[in-house]
Amino acid sequence: MRITLISFYLRNSLFCRSQASSYNVQQFRNLAAGNTATTVEENEEEPWVDPYNKALPEKKETFSYFREAKVDWGYVERLLPREFVPERKVGGYITPSGWRAPRENPPDLPYYIARGIDNMPRIFLELRRDELNPKTMDFEHVDVVVLREIYGDIFACERDLRIYLEKYLGHPIATNVDELKGIIRIKGADRALVEQFVYDYEEEFTLLDN
Repeated sequence: MRITLISFYLRNSLFCRSQASSYNVQQFRNLAAGNTATTVEENEEEPWVDPYNKALPEKKETFSYFREAKVDWGYVERLLPREFVPERKVGGYITPSGWRAPRENPPDLPYYIARGIDNMPRIFLELRRDELNPKTMDFEHVDVVVLREIYGDIFACERDLRIYLEKYLGHPIATNVDELKGIIRIKGADRALVEQFVYDYEEEFTLLDN
């Protein structure tokens, strides 16, 4: 029984090898002769020779359809931020927001208040600790307006600024002058009034002569 099984196994293996060798020889002859049609037909009849060719789907062109839209990008480009700071506009004209362009020639005063690179006055707010509240035992805080970039006689500028604000508010204000840094600090006035003073001093502010 054991000898019969061994002989059967040997005959089967020899038959498979002979079939495979004959197929390989035939395929090589067809390729050498340039006859690829026979090889393709044989592969279609015998899919186990190249199983990946049968498993993979057939390749097709899958280009998506597109349509070019005609858009005027000028409306979008004007909303983009500027790549550089525009040139300073002069002439003293007033915009709807209340901003004034600087004059071509500064006023004939012993001091000069410069503007920043964005053509805005250098005015800032500082939160300072004020007096102690005896009821709550907590310090109150107050907003202090800071005017920077003042050149020349800064004390004359402080005098004109104090007269201008007290005339508008109707009550005295407190000021502090830093001569070395060219800074004036104002307590008791709004930032918008200090900005209005900078605009008015460039136009027709002559309280220093009075």
